[in-house]
Amino acid sequence: MQILLKDILLFGYHGVHPLENKIGTQFKVNLIIEIGDDKVNELKDTIDYAEVYTLLQQAFSKTEKLLEVLADNIMDALVLKFKQILHIEIEILKIDPPIPSFQGMVGVKKNKKVN
Repeated sequence: MQILLKDILLFGYHGVHPLENKIGTQFKVNLIIEIGDDKVNELKDTIDYAEVYTLLQQAFSKTEKLLEVLADNIMDALVLKFKQILHIEIEILKIDPPIPSFQGMVGVKKNKKVN
């Protein structure tokens, strides 16, 4: 079974440019969290979206130079918190990157398989 959190908007001070660390910018996060296929009817037996969102907010409150590091930190924290995770895919997009004349988003997508 996959748990999806899509198009989550978060604000952070991530990036290698000093201005990014000073004024910050918005990011869009997409998560796919795979757990076992067991039928569940209790929140304690699955992934609580609210707890995932809180974890994302905590991760975004700390400044990282690279989105790759931020993605790894988020995946590691999720695996620590939720033992039933088998696989995670995260995409972090910087909505307004500081690139002259650039229109669009830049970002990273990473996967983590849990044994």
